[in-house]
Amino acid sequence: MGRSRVPALALLLLVSASGTALAQDTRDLGLPPASGFQNPVLPPPSGSQNPVLPPESGQRYMPGVGGPFGEGARRPVRPPPTPGVDSGVIGTVNPETIGIGDETVDRLDQIGPALRRCWKPPALQVGDSAAASVRFSLRRDGTLFGQPRVTWEMRRAPPGLRERFTDSLMRAVRDCTPMRLSPGLGGSIAGRPIIIRFFGSVPTNERSV
Repeated sequence: MGRSRVPALALLLLVSASGTALAQDTRDLGLPPASGFQNPVLPPPSGSQNPVLPPESGQRYMPGVGGPFGEGARRPVRPPPTPGVDSGVIGTVNPETIGIGDETVDRLDQIGPALRRCWKPPALQVGDSAAASVRFSLRRDGTLFGQPRVTWEMRRAPPGLRERFTDSLMRAVRDCTPMRLSPGLGGSIAGRPIIIRFFGSVPTNERSV
């Protein structure tokens, strides 16, 4: 009797162990993690910064062209600026420009005439011409912010005339500031660069410095 019970007990232990192993495998592969698990896999929060959106209707898949669906192809391509030429000139002044007296400057196109009141261009000989651009910034109250700077000049003019011409521009900016600006214009241009181009006469050939 003692010998027949030993194999039966061993068989019972073997079946119990195999069932535990099977249950362990099933829990690891198919069941969710236990309650209180420290690393849950959660969906991205609402308003995620990197949503994966489908392409717009009618788009074609274009790998390598501005993104997988050619997003960059719809953006306008701006040509590079010409070297040495100011692209932000907001006004021009020449000796025939009618200057503004003590009136309040209310528009951008009035800044040039306001400087004409203080500009004393050098005398030009017959056939001479000169041109240059000056960049400066104003505060809200019309006072000069920083120092004015000549950013472009016409090299065709004789060297002595170029120097006198650019000096006259710098003096005009300093002598005409503080400029009487309207509150709206003063608030919109405060601290921003302003470029005005001055002509001693109508130039026929310009070259950048």
